[in-house]
Amino acid sequence: MKKHLMIAVNWYGPYGSLEEASEVAKEYWDGGLYAALGRSAQQKKHKIQYIGIAKELHGRLRTSPKIKEIDDLSLWLGQIATAEPSGRRMAITKPTLDFAEWLHVRFVRPSLNEKKTRGLPNRSVTILNRWWSRNDEPYAIQPHRDWPNLIDFPDDVIPARAVWFGGKQRLFQAPDYAN
Repeated sequence: MKKHLMIAVNWYGPYGSLEEASEVAKEYWDGGLYAALGRSAQQKKHKIQYIGIAKELHGRLRTSPKIKEIDDLSLWLGQIATAEPSGRRMAITKPTLDFAEWLHVRFVRPSLNEKKTRGLPNRSVTILNRWWSRNDEPYAIQPHRDWPNLIDFPDDVIPARAVWFGGKQRLFQAPDYAN
């Protein structure tokens, strides 16, 4: 039986421009996640548009073609706050970054993400999201109502779920969420 992987992600923001987010990423960390919120050309409401990962976050923010499609941009930078799983690494990307992106894309469904929308991770994973302001204070509210505090993918038999602290929960029944 495979072990369950728990990943905590500390999200920092919001940053109102690519330049500002890129400078912060360059100064404080190399790899990480980034979430772009805003509106696309046909949308009226502010939504989670794109979630991605990068080994060199500051460079990716400046070159990401998806982010340039977003109006009223609000960026959040994510840093993994838990250790990597033990064992031999088979891929270049750190497993915690890969799984964090995968679960967000699969269960939050950002509008502009195309990859990692169909398949599922090959192990059970739980993501805990925590939000911090740019001055390291806990962020008072969630950046967006569609962004859950917890994403739990236990395996392909038990329902996966997105949980918002305070009572809201969305279940994804197995194996339907694999489609």
